[in-house]
Amino acid sequence: MLKNTKQRCAIMQVLKQSGDPVSAEDIFAALKDEYPNLALSTIYRNLERFAADGLVKRDVWRDGIVRYSLAQEHHGHYLICTGCSAKIKIEDCPLTGIEQGLAHDTGYEIEGHTLTIYGKCPKCLRRGKTQNQ
Repeated sequence: MLKNTKQRCAIMQVLKQSGDPVSAEDIFAALKDEYPNLALSTIYRNLERFAADGLVKRDVWRDGIVRYSLAQEHHGHYLICTGCSAKIKIEDCPLTGIEQGLAHDTGYEIEGHTLTIYGKCPKCLRRGKTQNQ
């Protein structure tokens, strides 16, 4: 059982308020003013402990950055720009039917999924076209 500390509560609050998966560095930036003595290593240690206890979901994104979100709120899909790293949340789940079909065809009990799509955003596409001219 984890001891409930102010720092752990603050980390969980950032995860709850973010709505999207966040990195340890994002959490550190959000808390550094309120907790000036909080070390980034402490945030990492707590996030890994939360993940081991099933409180948060840990995902490695294509950019190599590990991002965390509350386990019960994790279901989300994203479109990420490979140029500027802009991120758009995809509201509708395009995998529901596929997931149901896979469960039926394979006998698996599907517990969840993630979907991240990578590409260039309109701003980066325009910037690339103007640089090539």
